[in-house]
Amino acid sequence: MSYTIAFQTAKAGCESTTRLAIQLELVGGNGKPSGYYAVENIFEANTFKDKRDVYDITCDDVGLPIIIRFKLLNWCETDEWLCDFVTVEYNGQFAEFPIYDWIDSNVEVTRGEACIPQNVTNNQVKKLRLQEVAKNRSKFAWIPMPKPIDIGWGFPRHVNASTYQQLPKIFQRDEIRANHFVGSGFEIDLNSVFQDIGKTAKSINKLEDYKALYASLPPKGEKQPNLNDWYTDKAFVQHVLNGVSPLCFKRCNAIPPTARITNMDVALILDDHTTIEGEIRAGKIFIADFHETLKGVPRVKHYATGNPLHCQDCIGLFYVNNSRRCVPLAIQLVPGSRDHVFTPNDRKEDWLLAKMYFRCAQSNMHQWIENLLDTHLVLEPFAVSVFRCLPRSHPVFKLLRPFLRMVPAKNTDVRTSLLPPHALSSQGISICKSAAHLARKAYRTFKLSDLNIPLQLRKNGTDDPNFLPNYQYRNDVVGHWKIMEKYVNSVIRHYYKSDVDVGRDFELHAWAKDVAKEGLGWQSSDTKGMSEKLTTINQLVEICVILMFTSTVQHAAVNSGQFENYKFIPNSPLGMRLPPHKKGEANESRILNSLPDNVMSATAIAISYKLSSISPNEVYLGQFPERLFTEQKIIDIQHNYMSDLQALEAKIKARNSKLDHPYTFLLPSRVPNSIAI
Repeated sequence: MSYTIAFQTAKAGCESTTRLAIQLELVGGNGKPSGYYAVENIFEANTFKDKRDVYDITCDDVGLPIIIRFKLLNWCETDEWLCDFVTVEYNGQFAEFPIYDWIDSNVEVTRGEACIPQNVTNNQVKKLRLQEVAKNRSKFAWIPMPKPIDIGWGFPRHVNASTYQQLPKIFQRDEIRANHFVGSGFEIDLNSVFQDIGKTAKSINKLEDYKALYASLPPKGEKQPNLNDWYTDKAFVQHVLNGVSPLCFKRCNAIPPTARITNMDVALILDDHTTIEGEIRAGKIFIADFHETLKGVPRVKHYATGNPLHCQDCIGLFYVNNSRRCVPLAIQLVPGSRDHVFTPNDRKEDWLLAKMYFRCAQSNMHQWIENLLDTHLVLEPFAVSVFRCLPRSHPVFKLLRPFLRMVPAKNTDVRTSLLPPHALSSQGISICKSAAHLARKAYRTFKLSDLNIPLQLRKNGTDDPNFLPNYQYRNDVVGHWKIMEKYVNSVIRHYYKSDVDVGRDFELHAWAKDVAKEGLGWQSSDTKGMSEKLTTINQLVEICVILMFTSTVQHAAVNSGQFENYKFIPNSPLGMRLPPHKKGEANESRILNSLPDNVMSATAIAISYKLSSISPNEVYLGQFPERLFTEQKIIDIQHNYMSDLQALEAKIKARNSKLDHPYTFLLPSRVPNSIAI
């Protein structure tokens, strides 16, 4: 019987081609194999990158195959092949076999239709799924249980790789991404940017001199106009509401005991005939309280003087007045100290410097908790386990893979280049050598539901536009969440017809248990709200949305704007050189001596620049270059998802056209489809 076989070699894989002989066997629905047939002459095989090779073979008639088997004959050399997919034509019928993986010897692949395990009727396919998972549990092994001296202690567990080169190859960047990061050397690339900034650095005699530090770097995306008025209260509030740390505040239900802010302090800011207590009851006061989280976390010492850098355990109050404008109410830099309470009514130098200390605390919280912990580290157990426990034909694997595959690569960069005590970041960030301390402290109370952003907005009391206007981050993430939830719900319900189907999916339960016990709760048996057994469709949908949303929309919200946020150091310093001032002590000299010096500034700018980098071949939300799902119904669902995103994009652009400070970070066309930077 004649079969036409087409192979698609990956476009962007590092060394994705092979020069070895490829042999192929087809397996029919009745389990009958065709026997192996060479599709290239031995020692003459030469697949080319991004090339579609088509071959006609004549073999026993097995019908339309349900399994294909490969052999790479590497008798004289070692080689690998990154294959995207294979198609088989038989009597006018087509079968598609998605692979999107490296083949180094032998591999078996089932046909592209996704299926939950209890619905698999073919014994050959059942056996293959079990063999695939058994092999992957070894290939994607967990790192051995970390000890207190290890960087992984107190964190979610990660894949068994201490360096980027040790990662399973499917977790590594493709060729274009790798070249964008100077091979895989993130640390080398980071130091290169740092050196480039240092070559153009000049002495800093006034605040505007800080702009020269980043002038030589190419821009990242649109220029954000808020730098023109960075010193104003309007821009300050804009950064709090719609900057890279948009979950740092919540509605205030009571003034904390350590706060010494009185009605007299803010009498000229509150509306007439009102008090702090009355406006709290009215839901009009919001608070950013960094005190409990930052308390007790060591600060680093200055790279040259040895003096401690400063990042205050501060508190900020914000107020929505009768004009529906959110304005800063007060900042307290030292818990319990009246001498360190500042308001917009104070001398402009005192107030400006107080805002700088507040932004420093917010920036450290952002880097190590909102960005590192709450998007990067907590996703890695899910990324590792989805490859360990789910076969490639499982619908949840197909759904989650594009959003999670690159997480281990970036996290490995962080563990090797940003967290170690000797890292470049220790020169410019107040909380750096103790960053792991801060993130571990936050992880102790972390729950998976913390990543359900609409739920967090409700808990924070920031979900209602009637109480908190101009919170564009909230408006956009709620729109994204609804669209993603609709997409996930449609895909999941195509395969799971009832809660009973979820309860009977033993592969899914193995994944959930592996994540909960080995990934999240390995150290204390606290599974962080991740159930070891999923029982309902709604539960499965919520978890999938959380993972996909965190790796895309939420990561874009806290990462994409880093360079624009941090490049002008007075706007968002990551470390302060002097202790906080008291009322009346601030002047231009004190401000300049408190802010970072050239080396500290160059460090912060280099880090934010590299962390904001986008690969030339970036995949964005709603794009599916990997055809993992082959069923037309799911492809139609994906098209509907893309249409919904396009409608959201138009809505955001229409709103932004009316704003002085457009919020562009969550335009769907700018949201990468995974954490890859």
